Amino acid sequence: MPIIWLQTSKTQNNLRVVFLISLLPLLVFLCLLIFYTMTNKWIAFQESIYMSWITVLYSSPLILLWLIIWITIQKKLIFGFTWAREIQRTDNPEIYNIVENLCISRGLPIPKIWIIDDDSMNAFATWWSPKNSYIVFSKWLIEKLDKREIEAVAWHELTHIMNWDVKTMVITNVFIWIIWTIWYILMRTRWKKNPLPLLWLFLYLLSLILLPLINLAISRKKEFLADAWSVELTKDKDSMIKALQKISTDARIEYIDWKSSTVSSMFIYSPKSNTKSAFSFISNMMSTHPPIEERIELLQKY
Repeated sequence: MPIIWLQTSKTQNNLRVVFLISLLPLLVFLCLLIFYTMTNKWIAFQESIYMSWITVLYSSPLILLWLIIWITIQKKLIFGFTWAREIQRTDNPEIYNIVENLCISRGLPIPKIWIIDDDSMNAFATWWSPKNSYIVFSKWLIEKLDKREIEAVAWHELTHIMNWDVKTMVITNVFIWIIWTIWYILMRTRWKKNPLPLLWLFLYLLSLILLPLINLAISRKKEFLADAWSVELTKDKDSMIKALQKISTDARIEYIDWKSSTVSSMFIYSPKSNTKSAFSFISNMMSTHPPIEERIELLQKY
């Protein structure tokens, strides 16, 4: 049964996310272990392990502090990057009623609705909990999609709220930046004393490539699940498919092209320009969203 499969997929996805996030502190420890072992050859290996764990423990308050700061400023940063504005029922009764009716039908808190004044078709949901959440549509999406397609998009975004996807991405991003910062500080501190060029290069690339790839993998997985949940809740896969097809033709929001993947990963489809690459496998790995063709193909089989 689809709903059972979705619940199982949601559980499995949450377990994968927990596993991936748990790898991040372990990666910090391994980097520190290599660092202490290679740059302090006069101390015992056991002492290197001890020093690595102590460093991880001492960095924990920094991680917590950074998490609190990021949660506090996240909304302002996101809405500042997207130039979104809040609307009331009187501003756009149709879109307001669509979201409100969907939430009432499932007993969900009604999120605040914001609009991006941009001639593109896109949408995203954000914030920390279902009781204090936001769903954002671009102006062109509301004008170009019919009611059933807008409902499909709205359910996709409401699913991200219900599944705590935003919280997961915030935590993952905080860990990634903390790990990168810790290693960067260590690298700068010890560079002149113990260059070890190959080791520095390897770990530096690790922090710049591997960790973001973990984050991008989580982002792509949650898009597949949100698509499936939208179809399950609307019982109308054709509307979801048509919505994705329309959105993919004009999803680019120009002033987000230079922004980080932290912002673009929240949208239903990447707001950045999607250029075709001969190395499609690598291009897909570096994308915040799975290829639109794969999403539509899976929905057609659903």
